[in-house]
Amino acid sequence: MAATGGDPRRTPGPAVPKPGPVKPAQQWFQERPSPYSWEQDALDHVRRLMPAAEPYRAWATFSFTAQSGRVNECDLLIAVPAGLFLVEIKSHPGELHNTGSTWNFRGKDRTRTLNNPLHFNDLKSKELRSQLQWAARKLYQSDRMVPRIEPAVFLSAPDLDSHLDDVQRIRVYGRDDGASGLNRIWQDFLGLPPERPERRVTEEFSRHRLPQLLKAIGIRQSTGHLRFGDAWKMEPHPLDAGASWEDRLAKRDDGLAQEEGRVRIYLVSQGATEADRKKTQRAARREYQVLQGITHRGIADAMELRDHEGGPAILFRHRHTDLRLDQYLDTYGGKLTPETRLDLVRQLAEAVRYAHSRSLYHRALAARSVYVSFRGEGAHPELRITDWQTAARDFDSNATFFRSIGGSALDAALIEDAAHVYLAPETDQPFPDPGDLDIFGLGAVSYLILTGKPPAPQRSVLKERLRTESGLHLFAVADGVSDALDALVFRATRADVNDRLSSAEEFLDLLDEAERAGAAPDSAAAPTVDPLEALPGQALDEEWSVRRVLGTGATARALLVERAVEDDDGTIRVEERVFKVALDEQKADRLRAEERALKLVGGGAVVQLRGDGLREIGSRTVLQLEYAGEQSLGARLRGKGQLSYDELERFGEDLFLALDQLAAHGVRHRDIKPDNLGIQRRKDFTWQLKLFDFSLTDASDRDVKAGTRGYLDPFLGSVRRPHFDDHAERYAAAVTLHEMASGERPLWGDGRIDPSTNESAELYIAGELFYRPLQPGLTAFFRRALHRDIEHRFDTLRQMKDAWQKVFRDADTDRPPTTPSTVGTEAEDTEQARDRAALAAEARTELELAGLSPRAVTVAAGLGATTVGQLLDVQPSVISKARGAGPLVRKELNRRRNQWVAALRGKAAVPAARKAASPEKDEEAQAGVTGILSIDDMVDLLTPPPGRKGSHRTDVVRLTLGLPPEDGGLSPLGPWPVQARIAEHLGIKQPPVSRHHRTEIKRWAEAGWLQAVCTELVEIVTNFGRVMTASQAAQELRALHGAQDDTVDRVLARSLAVVRAAVEAETREEEGHEPRLAVHRRGDTVLLASESLPGTDDPNPRELADYAAELGACAEKLAGREPLPGRAEVVRELRAVPVPEGFAPLADTRLVQLAAAVASAVVRHTPRLELYRRDLSLERALRISQAGAGVRPDRGITATELVARVRARFPDLDLLADGREPTPVVLEDALQTARFDLRHDDEAGRFLPPLPRSTGPWSSTGSATSMLPPVRSVVRREPEDPHGGLREQLSESVRRGGFLALTVKAARLQGTAKMIAARFPVVPVDLGALFLREFRRLVEEKGQDWRTVLRADAASAPGRVKPGLATFVRVVWQRVADDLATRSAEPRTVLFLHDAGLIARYWDEGGRAFLVTLQAAARRPSEGPHGLWLLCPMESRTQDPHLDGQTVQALRNDGEVAYLAGGFLKQPA
Repeated sequence: MAATGGDPRRTPGPAVPKPGPVKPAQQWFQERPSPYSWEQDALDHVRRLMPAAEPYRAWATFSFTAQSGRVNECDLLIAVPAGLFLVEIKSHPGELHNTGSTWNFRGKDRTRTLNNPLHFNDLKSKELRSQLQWAARKLYQSDRMVPRIEPAVFLSAPDLDSHLDDVQRIRVYGRDDGASGLNRIWQDFLGLPPERPERRVTEEFSRHRLPQLLKAIGIRQSTGHLRFGDAWKMEPHPLDAGASWEDRLAKRDDGLAQEEGRVRIYLVSQGATEADRKKTQRAARREYQVLQGITHRGIADAMELRDHEGGPAILFRHRHTDLRLDQYLDTYGGKLTPETRLDLVRQLAEAVRYAHSRSLYHRALAARSVYVSFRGEGAHPELRITDWQTAARDFDSNATFFRSIGGSALDAALIEDAAHVYLAPETDQPFPDPGDLDIFGLGAVSYLILTGKPPAPQRSVLKERLRTESGLHLFAVADGVSDALDALVFRATRADVNDRLSSAEEFLDLLDEAERAGAAPDSAAAPTVDPLEALPGQALDEEWSVRRVLGTGATARALLVERAVEDDDGTIRVEERVFKVALDEQKADRLRAEERALKLVGGGAVVQLRGDGLREIGSRTVLQLEYAGEQSLGARLRGKGQLSYDELERFGEDLFLALDQLAAHGVRHRDIKPDNLGIQRRKDFTWQLKLFDFSLTDASDRDVKAGTRGYLDPFLGSVRRPHFDDHAERYAAAVTLHEMASGERPLWGDGRIDPSTNESAELYIAGELFYRPLQPGLTAFFRRALHRDIEHRFDTLRQMKDAWQKVFRDADTDRPPTTPSTVGTEAEDTEQARDRAALAAEARTELELAGLSPRAVTVAAGLGATTVGQLLDVQPSVISKARGAGPLVRKELNRRRNQWVAALRGKAAVPAARKAASPEKDEEAQAGVTGILSIDDMVDLLTPPPGRKGSHRTDVVRLTLGLPPEDGGLSPLGPWPVQARIAEHLGIKQPPVSRHHRTEIKRWAEAGWLQAVCTELVEIVTNFGRVMTASQAAQELRALHGAQDDTVDRVLARSLAVVRAAVEAETREEEGHEPRLAVHRRGDTVLLASESLPGTDDPNPRELADYAAELGACAEKLAGREPLPGRAEVVRELRAVPVPEGFAPLADTRLVQLAAAVASAVVRHTPRLELYRRDLSLERALRISQAGAGVRPDRGITATELVARVRARFPDLDLLADGREPTPVVLEDALQTARFDLRHDDEAGRFLPPLPRSTGPWSSTGSATSMLPPVRSVVRREPEDPHGGLREQLSESVRRGGFLALTVKAARLQGTAKMIAARFPVVPVDLGALFLREFRRLVEEKGQDWRTVLRADAASAPGRVKPGLATFVRVVWQRVADDLATRSAEPRTVLFLHDAGLIARYWDEGGRAFLVTLQAAARRPSEGPHGLWLLCPMESRTQDPHLDGQTVQALRNDGEVAYLAGGFLKQPA
């Protein structure tokens, strides 16, 4: 039984396995462990706490690319029931404190500082959600499934002790197993249930949708985006970020060197247009390019520019411990002494000054644009300005004079929001002055440094503060601040740019005074001051004390020091030296190299060592140097323009002497430029140049970029010239000489291209600015010295020096131009030729033609004398004190002056007697006319009596002669018209015109008085050289006979009428009559030429006319040349025109006059025999005439005086015709464009240069110093009358003209118009009353009912006026405009429009056009009215001008808006 039986429940066969639990889907996604153990520990902490259930899921250590182009690294993205969270992990140990959003982790080894990371993590969260939404729309056609991604911060250090305030604790968590004082990451945050059921993250979304979305946007764990080239690795977490950029710390990991840096990545969004990409690339290139050649410890050092997958990127030098200025002050501000804060301010100001000396302007200087390097716990801080993407740099300017370069618009998108509380109020305006912007930024950041507080919490508060206080006062937030420091910051941050400090040099001047006032007196027991921290007035040792701090470069800090020395006779004198203090021992090697060079070459024209040269003060290495003088050559050129003739020769010799000294010992300076040449006063009170700053003398020849841009030879670094050489040294010297001679640097092409790679780039030499006698020689000298091929340059320094000296020798032997009195005479030498020219000179003779030497002419011009008569008005004592004149020149001027006084002052002017009679206009009376007739008498005799009815005789004669109408104006056909044009004009056939013409010629030929005029005319043409234009003959005839006062054009027209009548009579065809003149037309020019006499070889009239026409064509070409050619070139080119055989050479003066007269109507000649165009721009005329040079700050110059200077050089400019004078506003703009830093002072009515400022005491070589102190500045006085500025503005507007919108609060409107009209010389116009008056008249003329018009008006509204009414309104506006034109007929009329609301009501029906046309007319000097004032009621003074909601276009920056304050309106008249 047992064998066969069994348990019936047992199932035979193999057992079936039971199914196990379902394997959960993957919850934690992390491709590889974090390379940072502390970060992986934090991730493991969260992973251990996360339940193995849905919908929990996490992605760790991944990155994604946002739409902005930013590559974002994410520590942890986690889905929990409560939502989707992006967690940023920080694991710094120690105590955590905050100051605002700046966090400081104080650990055992050091303090770590960072900004609250929640803000940047929030940006990442939004960018990640945006990408997930994009993917959802792509995959599922809807993005509603994507929840908000909330940011959080996990501080995971186990030993963290947090003391964050309540604001900074938001969304910040600590470990669950720690005692950090923070909420726990899981129990208090991630592990909580959702706030609302509908916000729960579902299993479907977490398990299926979210992984697909993340895959679609391409999250990855690649580290390729963390590479910068092959040598640098960037940190995964950004150091700082903005909307369009991010900064990352970087380390060099190629094993070649241990370096740190900061990479600025300019982000290019994924959907960016090509224009947006180029804009981003331009911003990156701008920041990189503007910093090239900039070497200063206070300015960021841009090392490399390359492309990154996020966009273009720049590598800067940077240490991982560096902090932004605001973070540094938040962290270490409590430990800073007042001296340290002042030193930070000085560092900032010196960096700005250095940048400005290189024409580099930041334009958005703010606390976040400054980084601080320091040691230990914030000790020895050093500032460094960054964020130059908004910068402007004048790469293309070769100017030495300051010129505003604000023409490039400031892109607000490149300025971070946090920076706006440091920006000047005019930043929002188009094209603000970049220098003014930086000075305000300097003051605003100094405010933060000195008080620890930003100027305002937001920009609106800053603007309100500036409006009410006019600037920033330290007293407002800080106690115990000195008055001097408060005044310094206040003047740097004045809301009105005209009251703001003018430069960083002036800022440093006032800082010196503040430091000196606050310096404690030294005592015997006082410890030695560190020279790197010494302030003015402090002693460095027992002997030397600091007079002033000259500046700090990349290598050293320069101090002007002094000590009292007792001479043998007991006299106490002050000895001065310059101490260059090495910034550290590594930099001390540069001072040692400079000492070695100066031991070889010092003395003479090179600055000398003093004492023992190098010495130690404390632990600092100090180089003792000679004091190079009060001013650098660069400052002299920037302040006064080109050197005088004598200074140019003397200082040029000094420069060559210095180069000789260097060459004799095989030393190269490597940075020759005006800023490294001091102007030192000798013991005999003469001046000499001193070359200094030898800090680059030991630079490697392979380093072809060492030096200063603009003076570096651009052809170095090529295959032919891979190393620095002597040619490059001489190139820099030649650029310096060019700057001395013209006030400008030479330029290759447009200044923007590299001439070494662009053969088309031509050398621009400012020849038109050279002194005329030196122009040809200097032009040839510089073309050779600066030639792109060294084979064509000077071979040796000696050769170059000889060529320079020859320029002056040739000019000294230059003979004066020939005049009609001296042409044809032979002189044995130059002196004899000058004596003959002096004997022939008259009071009106230009000094260049009067026999003076070129040196004397330039000195006389500086005294305001350009003619002999003007020189006679200059007293001998003034000549004896003339600036830039040697003794020989002064003696020559006084000798010639005495000669001309004796020869000319005794002559009495004998005016030509003119017959005053009015002879009868008949032939018998004409035959008996005797005596000298005036032009007007002769015109009366030529004008025929009225003919019979229907006769055209009188009209034909008047048109033929070109006589101007009696009621004004000119003849409609102009001078010398042909018969066909006369017939066409009169509407008749030509034969009657010809008949009347022949009749008049016969009558003229029989007039005895005209026969005498014909003889005079023949003599005039013969004396001129046998050919001249009819206009020239007319001017000569007028000079002989005189004419009544009238406009220049009408007098010339009447004179031409007499000439034509005389010529027609002389050239008549009559048997037995031999004409002595011939008439030829060449284009629109009528030429008179002498007939050749029988039996002579004289050229015939046609040959003479052809010759004159060739001269005219040559003159047109010369007048259009760039630069404007000088006299020598003009005469040389005109002399090259082929002369007819047998023609006697013309005098130089006559040659140029004839060429200009025959050329087109726009060509004229100057008294210096230069050719120019009448339409020459005001800017160029100012520049060539140098009208703005040499203006003294204490005197200034009026607009009239400026115009007189220009008119003296260019007498016939169109823009100055008929006595016109540009407004001060136009003149100021033109002066700035012409590179003269003159500003119009409305109160003084004069143009003034900037207040005396520092003269560039710090060499623009970043590694070196200059030994020159700034000039003291003058403190402006504040006006006592609170409304004086407004009163002056209104008075100046009356004088200057133009448009002015007067804004007043509506509550004060009543009586305002009456008050303004009573106080100022304006013509008040009640525009509403005038409009209605003209409207009523029009309605009456049209026979319409006024009540119908009123009903149509009532049914209309602005913008919806009925068509019929609109037609009437447009006609009324035209009538109103005509009425105002009549009221403006008087010169200098200023219209004052009030009650002008109808302009807005009928804005589209002619109101706007009426206002705009009237504004434009007032702004143009040539049109009326002279001025236009418009009263605009407003709600507040800050509103832009408007009329009932319609904006009135007014330029605030040009002074076209004036607010009438209540106090002003209440003041008595």
